[in-house]
Amino acid sequence: MGFFSSIASFTAKAVSAVVKVATKTYEAAKQVVGKAIGFMATNAEKLVEDIKETWTRVKPNVELFRSYVQQAAAFAPVPWLKVALVALDRGIGALFAFENSPVAKKIEEAIQWAIKLSKKIHAQREQEMAAEQEESVLDEADLHVAKEHQATMRAAEGDVKSSGLSHEIALLMALNDYEIAKAGIAKVIQEAPADFEHYLRLRATQKLLKIADKTFRTATEITQISADDIFLVRIASDLIKEDPELSEIAAVRLDGILQSRHGKKLTPFVFEEMIASWASSAEAEDQRWETLNKTLIKDKILQRSLTVSKKIQGELSAEDETALETVTQELLDKQQQLNEIETKKIDIDRYVGAAEGFLQLLEKEEADLIAEGNEFLISDSPVIGAVLMRCAEEHIPFSELSDDEQELIRDYSNIFKADAHKRMSTILAVTA
Repeated sequence: MGFFSSIASFTAKAVSAVVKVATKTYEAAKQVVGKAIGFMATNAEKLVEDIKETWTRVKPNVELFRSYVQQAAAFAPVPWLKVALVALDRGIGALFAFENSPVAKKIEEAIQWAIKLSKKIHAQREQEMAAEQEESVLDEADLHVAKEHQATMRAAEGDVKSSGLSHEIALLMALNDYEIAKAGIAKVIQEAPADFEHYLRLRATQKLLKIADKTFRTATEITQISADDIFLVRIASDLIKEDPELSEIAAVRLDGILQSRHGKKLTPFVFEEMIASWASSAEAEDQRWETLNKTLIKDKILQRSLTVSKKIQGELSAEDETALETVTQELLDKQQQLNEIETKKIDIDRYVGAAEGFLQLLEKEEADLIAEGNEFLISDSPVIGAVLMRCAEEHIPFSELSDDEQELIRDYSNIFKADAHKRMSTILAVTA
């Protein structure tokens, strides 16, 4: 089960857990919609466009975020790091003095790596501050080592809990996780995501790192960095993996942290990026339409002028006759392109509206939906979710849906368009 499947499964179970306080219809709607969003995240390219087009538009924002994280970390003092290093330097000998097993040896090597990495990061930052350079990321060789030690520590967490220095060890391993996530983001930016799901995981990683980064930068003592802060960095580094998974226990914990710190539950937190990218696609299609329409207007003026001249003069010069034939054909071609762009834009707007409605259903309680006059989400969303899943799975154009299905999705577009654009502007602020 992949990461997005894990979230969809978590959503369904979380909804089941509140069945005693929710109506059956409301519960069922949330389960179907959660599944639909997860499905669309892995099939979004079929509904809207190729990931390469999306990536071209969002890459500047992603690069800006990476720069923000790196520079913020580079110019901030990290006093708690020195305390952790001193404690571990003193305690590591005692931790493994009486233990010579292969497992203990691997754990010790992982901790020593984290200490070495932390000292290197600290030294690099001081140099980069002096030279006003952007902070570097792990190269391929170090990234490979970091991932190996990450796996060792994950497998041995139970063994280090009784060490008396488990929090210090966890902090150093969180720095290891942080560097893995940073290197992963840098690599993706350079190569571009392989698919839309990977893009969504990248954006979720950015958001989690941003939440954790502030605490890591501003903490003056080890105790100010909580186990939840360390957990956020851990999840962020996991999201960069090729096939990340999220256990139910981790999903519940992440859901709670996001709710308390970000005011959002896990599912909307991850999937709202989908709306932002789709809405961005619609804006790009708008710009394409405007640009092409300007050239079409110029062509129409030229065609009209040549046609009038021909009518008055009885005939045109050979050159003007050729120009008239050319511009007439180009007008037909451009009008067809405009029609295709308009159709695509309208279809994207409909998907944006449907996805926005889904997220509001997942974010809000039944009473809130009713109070806002949006109780129709409870009955309509599962139907729309099923339609969109069918469109993505069978690659069915919107125009081939039944009249009732088209009308339903069209209504969502009209109702939630403004909310979707508001959400998009908030999401893109992750780079601010």
